[in-house]
Amino acid sequence: MDELDKLKNHWKQNEPSFPQVSEKEIYGMLHKKSSSIVKWILVISILEFLLQVSLTVLLKDNTNTQSFNTPSIDYLTLPMTLIGYGIILYFVYVFYIRYKKITVTDNVKNLMQSILKTRKAVSTYIYVNLAYVVVSAIVIVFVMFKTDSRVLEAVHKSQEHGNALAFYLTAFLFIFVLVGIFILLVWLFYKLIYGFLLRRLHKNYEELKKLDF
Repeated sequence: MDELDKLKNHWKQNEPSFPQVSEKEIYGMLHKKSSSIVKWILVISILEFLLQVSLTVLLKDNTNTQSFNTPSIDYLTLPMTLIGYGIILYFVYVFYIRYKKITVTDNVKNLMQSILKTRKAVSTYIYVNLAYVVVSAIVIVFVMFKTDSRVLEAVHKSQEHGNALAFYLTAFLFIFVLVGIFILLVWLFYKLIYGFLLRRLHKNYEELKKLDF
């Protein structure tokens, strides 16, 4: 039993004597918990941005990613990288605004509205990131078939043996499955981390609906 449940039980036991004060105490606790949850959403999004930047730097000189660092395809890879940064930075800003607003909220109605807006912002962030992963996968596949020497050699050999169609079908099926697994893992990560926080926010929202000032 958490602190809020204990307070609610105490409130019920003493309801005839102190109903109004107890409701204010419950509101204060829900406000504090909701603010803390939104702060964690903000912190996690900042960590995501730092992780993405770190991976970009670490993989820049990796031999397996050298084909993605050529001037001939910078017109694709550079914008995609900047878009990825932009998405996270934009939502970091959104989460920061949501955190600042929820901390200064002073009544039940405003707190409930802030919770709903935060939940909507997080859901949008998840879907936008999943869409970005799909687009990035398409760009990576395009770049690989255009610049990767091993892929180009495999394509050339398949054409020489007259089974280019089978090669492309097999390759794209493999890529489709691989990308699907990766997207599933990303989705599970978001559902695990952000989903847990959103469920706690929803619980607070439901508790706030029961209050009557």
